[in-house]
Amino acid sequence: MLRLSEGTAIALHAIVYINNKKDPATVKEISAKFGISDNHLSKILQRFVKEGVLVSEKGPKGGFSIKE
Repeated sequence: MLRLSEGTAIALHAIVYINNKKDPATVKEISAKFGISDNHLSKILQRFVKEGVLVSEKGPKGGFSIKE
């Protein structure tokens, strides 16, 4: 069996969730779906933005989406 760290498991779940959405996904939406900390998830998603995997959009219709 493969053992993953908590951060890795959160990252995988979040990326799959974001990839399956048409609109950007918010931190609150993802954290509520998987029952995880907003702060922890936010730090993980920001790493993906920094590495160019995700884009972050600000504003009322903002959130995270896969970079094309």
